[in-house]
Amino acid sequence: MKRIIITTESGTDLPKERAGELGIRVIPMWVVTEGSSRPDGSFPAGEVFTYYKKTKTVPSTSAVNPQEYIEFFRALRKEDSAADILHIAYSSKASSTFQNAAIAIEELADPGIFLADSLNVSGGISLICEKAVEIAGRAEDGRAALEELKNWIKRARVTFLPDSLEFLKAGGRVSNAAYLGASLLQLKPQILIQDGKLVASRKYRGKMQSVAVPYLEDFVKNNALDKSELLYLFSTEGFSAELMEILEKRAGEMGFQKVHRTVCGCVISCHGGPGALGIAGFTEEAD
Repeated sequence: MKRIIITTESGTDLPKERAGELGIRVIPMWVVTEGSSRPDGSFPAGEVFTYYKKTKTVPSTSAVNPQEYIEFFRALRKEDSAADILHIAYSSKASSTFQNAAIAIEELADPGIFLADSLNVSGGISLICEKAVEIAGRAEDGRAALEELKNWIKRARVTFLPDSLEFLKAGGRVSNAAYLGASLLQLKPQILIQDGKLVASRKYRGKMQSVAVPYLEDFVKNNALDKSELLYLFSTEGFSAELMEILEKRAGEMGFQKVHRTVCGCVISCHGGPGALGIAGFTEEAD
């Protein structure tokens, strides 16, 4: 068996400590404010919200470019020339990270680097990365690990619930009319990740405190999540710590044996806004 190094981008939102425990290497994506780019993770995500309050403009985000990937993979090669590398990329439908990583791998002409399209974002990729590490511990090589991981990617189900549509409106993802209507009626649209894209689904009415638990229960039931597998709860800054404790407890009552949490970094915070909640889990069987 070959050693397999798992890599991903910062938009995965895998907690730094957890990435260290798992040996996952993370390359930063970028956040752009006033024409200046900063690496995601190099500053608190709360600054995204502060910047918006000041300017009424949501910071833009940018992908890792091919040259950055080349340097990243070369550094790993210096560390271990014999290992295989399995890179799990941010959804190709939401960012150019996957395409840029593919360009870099082609340029390097390294047969030991393998690329997976997570078709996911944030906590959904955290979930997939956790499974990738498990697979890497038993797979013969990177190619075998990639093929097995593809089946788990098909089983990943991810959703998030913004506390407000303000950031989605500011980013041009919903109309002003939809924003005003949702605000007036206290509606929170469930955002699903389908085929790698963000799609609005059913709406919850009321404050986050009253809708978070029903939202969790509905998502688990409607997607027939496998309760023997890991469940990820992720949130942006401003989400209630007390409410997160309640959600974790409820997940345990529902039968989940493993529940992890993560707080989103700058990339997803630019889209979801403050106080958003997300859930990621695996279905019992792939479609």
